[in-house]
Amino acid sequence: MDVEEYRAARRTRLVERAVELGLPADEAGVLVDRVIEEQRRRIRRAEDPDDVVVPALRDAILVGPTGARTTTLVVLLAVVAVVVAVPIAYVTRDDSPPVMPSLFGLTTSEATRALQRDDIASRVVEVPQCNPAGQVLGSDPPPGSAVGADDVVTLIATSTPEWRCPDDAAARERAWAFLRFLVSGTASPGFAQGVRLFVDGEEVTVVGGAEAADTPGWQSVVRDPVLDYASRPAANPLGQPVVSISYGVPPPTTCGHPRATPAGAVLPSTRVVLTTGGESSTDACGLTIDLFDNVLGAISGVALYTPPRPGT
Repeated sequence: MDVEEYRAARRTRLVERAVELGLPADEAGVLVDRVIEEQRRRIRRAEDPDDVVVPALRDAILVGPTGARTTTLVVLLAVVAVVVAVPIAYVTRDDSPPVMPSLFGLTTSEATRALQRDDIASRVVEVPQCNPAGQVLGSDPPPGSAVGADDVVTLIATSTPEWRCPDDAAARERAWAFLRFLVSGTASPGFAQGVRLFVDGEEVTVVGGAEAADTPGWQSVVRDPVLDYASRPAANPLGQPVVSISYGVPPPTTCGHPRATPAGAVLPSTRVVLTTGGESSTDACGLTIDLFDNVLGAISGVALYTPPRPGT
């Protein structure tokens, strides 16, 4: 791995680790840089540079050239334990490992920042697709897994393919923007002034096109069902729902529900289907969203179709 790329990705966490091991904050950055420089050759050859740098950093702090720092730390900790024996139990850190969060609907930049907030290191593996580049498709380990202090999470994300894609790039951009609007609020797919919301073919409410996804109409009708579905354990290697996007005229029924017919909408429309895997081959039906445009090309209708519950 390139040394400077590693430094940029991991220096902040390494400095925090050095402080946790007892090094004064004003010395931590200098020591981390020194250790990285000393381990440059091994970093380039290492599959995971943390396996090289973290032990070297620990040794530099706790052992040092003469062991003097170790002795100082042990004496200091013993004194603190005696003087503040009662309060020390109160301020003990929670050392339980962080849990891998759901990254569904996020871009690689958003996902990386979310993981960094939990002190989780990550790397990106790109998969060429005809979807917008930089969308997270899944992770290893999957959501809900414990992540060790020295683990590096792998993000599987889309990248631009070398082959020619169908002429539906605009629909795919809009579909992923809609998912980001629901999940993180970081995108707007272009709404009309009023947006009619449907569930299983029936109109439920009308929301303002400028309203955020966490306002009551959006949240109860669309956002909560989508996030609830996305949080289910996914029976696929990605660890999250697979997103399928198409552009055309919706069928008369979806998941056993009649097609929504927003007033003023034009066809064709953009369809987004989320599947977690595990559905039977005879009645497979994922959570489905249709995005309907008005004559001006703005989204004026959103139809959500819910899959049948197991056993129904």
